[in-house]
Amino acid sequence: MHLARFKRFAIAAALLAAAGAWAQFDPAQVHPEPPPVHARFAAPAVKFDTPAFEPGQIDFTRHEQMMARLQALVGRPSVHLEIVGESGQGRALPLVLLARGGRWQADKPTLMLVAHQHGNEPAPGEAILVLLERWSAPEYADLLRRVNVVALPRANPDGAALFQRSTAVGDIDMNRDHLLLRTPEARAVARVAARYRPQVVLDMHEFTAGERWVTRFGAWTKYDVLLQAATTGNLDAGVYAAGMDDFLPAIRRAVQAEGLSDFWYHTTTAKPDAPVAMGGVQPDTWRNIGGLHNAVSILHETRGYGIGKQNLARRVEAHVVAAQALLEQVAKDGPALVALARRADRAVAAQACKGRVVVAAQQTPERRELTLIDAQTGEDRSVPVDWRSALRLQVTRERARPCGYWLAASEGAAVRTLRLLGVQVKPMSSVRPVSVERYDFKSVEAGQRQDGRGAIQDQGGIVKAQVALQAQRRRLPAGGWYVSLAQPLAGLVTAALEPDSQSSYVAARLIAVPRPGEPDRLLRVMQPVR
Repeated sequence: MHLARFKRFAIAAALLAAAGAWAQFDPAQVHPEPPPVHARFAAPAVKFDTPAFEPGQIDFTRHEQMMARLQALVGRPSVHLEIVGESGQGRALPLVLLARGGRWQADKPTLMLVAHQHGNEPAPGEAILVLLERWSAPEYADLLRRVNVVALPRANPDGAALFQRSTAVGDIDMNRDHLLLRTPEARAVARVAARYRPQVVLDMHEFTAGERWVTRFGAWTKYDVLLQAATTGNLDAGVYAAGMDDFLPAIRRAVQAEGLSDFWYHTTTAKPDAPVAMGGVQPDTWRNIGGLHNAVSILHETRGYGIGKQNLARRVEAHVVAAQALLEQVAKDGPALVALARRADRAVAAQACKGRVVVAAQQTPERRELTLIDAQTGEDRSVPVDWRSALRLQVTRERARPCGYWLAASEGAAVRTLRLLGVQVKPMSSVRPVSVERYDFKSVEAGQRQDGRGAIQDQGGIVKAQVALQAQRRRLPAGGWYVSLAQPLAGLVTAALEPDSQSSYVAARLIAVPRPGEPDRLLRVMQPVR
């Protein structure tokens, strides 16, 4: 990293602090665990030395403290530090690469860690500082000859500074912005993923310990760790199986060996009739977008939201143990993991013009006994819940997979966003007569994105469209764009361009619905274009 650029960001951080931009953590907002519940979560024997654990520091590690810690690693043989973007308020978005000689090895597998997407979920940010310090030490030099580690220690620095979930500019949940890329923070993650093409992704979060669970059930969450792999339509089957059969079990074994408990990720709302839902199945979260990059993509969350610094060492330890297990599994699988990713790239590209593509899917309703901790007694208590499983998708809309998509010359914003994702988009330099399917928009109305719990609050909502397909022969003019599905990131393309998907560029108004009499902006191309 250039020293001058680092100093510029340090000065900017000081100015923000002086201006009172550091709202940070407010202990008065904490909901303390009752003593019987708190007693269930003993502190680990290990001690941590990140700034959050320093005597007298009320809040968690601040941005300038994190940057100083990262800068202190520069000079170690395996460390490369650079700034890959700026947040909405101008804070640095640092990337740390750990690899042999500090240089990415293209023939070795890459593990990508993303922490602190939600600014009020602090344990991942503390854990990643511990991990970077540990893994850059001399005793890990041999392991880093076999593995690359790419880490984004604070993906949402403005949210962390304000101790809020969303970004400061636009008030956007960046974890649902990984297909649309409206925020500079999500764009930075996309650039890193496109640049390094990781084989394994770990998305590090915290989940609500009390609050909604106490309101509904008079109980607190039981598990230290909640886990889920990518679960969305159009995933490569081999990559999905590796996550479920190899990498999730590796994490479970590691956390259980440390006396920590784990379960499938799940959440709910305070409404009495709301279901308890696993993580969403839409192609918008980093977990699912990572999977559509043909990476084993895993969500790892610890019970920490809402309880301040309570159990912080235990929460940090859970993240450290999980990431350590993943690193060792990646190193163990090594060449086989690289081969798996390459096979997935070829398999996804080979599906162009063939079979069916999932346009919309939802979780499967079930009944389940969920174990919580009774708020009064501290004992386990089972409660029956309506459960929404992401382990089995219910496909609600699918259609024949095209060979690709045509975009009108006017759709430069969509083209730029696709390219940021790493998608190949080719300009149409000459007229092409081809078979296409056009979208006949039967209805268009305002709506909200949905997940297993109900509506997702999102600024401006979405365009909900119902379409019919009309087969035609067209002469596509020069000056437009062709996005082939004969490429490894075809799953991202269909997620973005099928307009009646709630995560699509049409739903987000990045591509406008044509008015009556206006020319088409988006077509399905039903034969290869060369």
